Amino acid sequence: MTSALHDQTLSLGALVREQTWILEDRLRKLVPTPTQHAARQIVLTGSGDSAIAASAGEQAMRELVGVPAIALPSLPAARYLLPLYDREYPATPFLFAISNSGEVARVVEAARTCRAGGGFVVALTSASESRLAGAADRVLDIAAPPFPASPGMRSYVQAVLAVDLFAIRLAEVRGRITMDQAQALRGELAGLGDILDEVAGSADDALRDLATEWAGLPAIEALGSGPSAASAAFLSAKVLEATGARSAAVDVEEFVHLQYFERDARATGTVLFAPTGSALATRADEVQRYLATLERPTLVVGESALHPSVRIPPVREIFVPLVHATIAGLLAAHLAEVTGEEPGRGSRGQWADSSGGATTRESAIETPARSRVA
Repeated sequence: MTSALHDQTLSLGALVREQTWILEDRLRKLVPTPTQHAARQIVLTGSGDSAIAASAGEQAMRELVGVPAIALPSLPAARYLLPLYDREYPATPFLFAISNSGEVARVVEAARTCRAGGGFVVALTSASESRLAGAADRVLDIAAPPFPASPGMRSYVQAVLAVDLFAIRLAEVRGRITMDQAQALRGELAGLGDILDEVAGSADDALRDLATEWAGLPAIEALGSGPSAASAAFLSAKVLEATGARSAAVDVEEFVHLQYFERDARATGTVLFAPTGSALATRADEVQRYLATLERPTLVVGESALHPSVRIPPVREIFVPLVHATIAGLLAAHLAEVTGEEPGRGSRGQWADSSGGATTRESAIETPARSRVA
């Protein structure tokens, strides 16, 4: 049996192969060259899946562009960070505001606040006539080709892909990498499509079996750090949205300090993202041993001699969230199937307020006061 979520996940490889070059063509001349050179800080923001997409691209911006980059959810970005800027430098901060619908109130607020303080805003959205588009300096269309609707998979991958491509472009324009190096990196991104297909083909049945084993667990936690923190957050989001089960994303190091002590360890399914050769790999190896001692039901996305695992071919760490999205989508789809849950609880009953996205779109947009030192 398949579902729209399962089918969307299986479509991601083809999406990445095709959309890498389409998005690259759209963004290549989108931002004026002087603006790209001027930016001294980069901020990425969004809500929900879009906030996770911002997090997924944060390290690529840091490493490739070579300026401070921070990803924040839209509320702290709009009301705590962006009001601190007051035209100190041109095009600073350089804000990537992500919202597929372009109507999420806090993201619109972030864009307006950024521009009021002299920043430059690029909206990543599928809605060129939206409030977010109207609040931005430039708009990148990240609409994915039509597909049966499900909890966002293709829209998330499109957003992450666009952020990664922007990081490459900024690095190229600012002279951090050569044109040949930039093109090679784009080729790496497009080539991830084949890896996504490979991972989906090799992991689908195993994740279906795991979902059957975990169907009765009351909670699922996902552990990651660095770029894989976004992978953990996305898996947690898809499981929560698809099944309604308690789910959380936890930093690998913070797990040892906090969630390690949870009483119901044997009843908490745990997914550990541990990319081979990553900066977090040695700590993840230690945490694997703790998970075994705790007798937590565990899946390792990486190498493991202690737990069931899904092995990922070698991928540059800043791009690995794109591959991990396949694991998140497949596991969530199979859990939804075995539990019989409806995504988002169907926006009925206690959840009726969320119908049509009202809980995120119908909030009043404020103009935060610019912060001043007393």
